[in-house]
Amino acid sequence: MSGVDRELDASEGQVVREVMIQIKALLNDSGRSRDVGIWKAILCEPPADQMPLRREIGRQLEPQLRPMAENGSFPVPVVGFLAQWFDWHSLQDAVAQEEEREDPVPDPGREPQDDEPPQMVNFWPAVIGWIAGLVILATLFGGMGGGS
Repeated sequence: MSGVDRELDASEGQVVREVMIQIKALLNDSGRSRDVGIWKAILCEPPADQMPLRREIGRQLEPQLRPMAENGSFPVPVVGFLAQWFDWHSLQDAVAQEEEREDPVPDPGREPQDDEPPQMVNFWPAVIGWIAGLVILATLFGGMGGGS
């Protein structure tokens, strides 16, 4: 029996249960479940990052997470991380296809062009606003100083 495919001991089993609790809580928070950083924080935390534990966590999560990842419940970075972390090859292929659709390779004969011209920042309204504000403040405070 190799070190990767062995039975987990009690402490490793406890780590797997704790990770599963964290993942279930994460799945109940749709905003946080879309953040790849949170997934990494949970799954990459030692000792959960050890291969036997990763395999067991992946085995337990696969029936629930893989369909969610395949149907678009998670953004591409989360799907990419889960596919790579758990060696889910079909998801890795889907992520690669999705990235190709998002970032098409430009034609070699054409120069890349931006769809929109660069935005010029016009700072004059801000300058005029500051000057007007200073004039108003000077007028208000100038009248308070003293006048008989």
